Amino acid sequence: FPVTIAQLNGVVDNFADIAIFNETQAAGTNGGGSVAATWTKRTLNTTDVNNIAGCSIASSVITLAAGTYVVEASAPYFNVGSGKMRFRNTSDSTTAIVGNSNNFGGTTGTAGLLVGEFTIAASKNFELQYYVQAATATNGLGVAAGGAESEVYAICKITRIA
Repeated sequence: FPVTIAQLNGVVDNFADIAIFNETQAAGTNGGGSVAATWTKRTLNTTDVNNIAGCSIASSVITLAAGTYVVEASAPYFNVGSGKMRFRNTSDSTTAIVGNSNNFGGTTGTAGLLVGEFTIAASKNFELQYYVQAATATNGLGVAAGGAESEVYAICKITRIA
């Protein structure tokens, strides 16, 4: 198939512009209690990779430089009723992306998902936030699986595409 080196280099360069942040807890540690009926910041306490120039994280707040980004996020919920996530531009008090609405009630638990694209003209701060109907102590934000490996809860992948 006819692909030029320039085209291939463009694709490879885009894949280098990735940041992955997540919430990691010690094996056997639940994800924490949920807060009901208010937008609340999800914990992001681990950097898996960050190859995006001008991107940083502190206290679960992500700073992004001017550009166009695709964000993919997932986070578990347990026995908290219906809810959803958003990727919130806290610098401008605007929402960049809203995730799917879902029923996280009952005792099975499920994950919320968020996928979208946005462009910013200057450096901005962002938070991965959630909204659920019910507060659930200790494990509303994820139930520990146990075993010898760490527990990973919220995951946020950011790709700079322009």
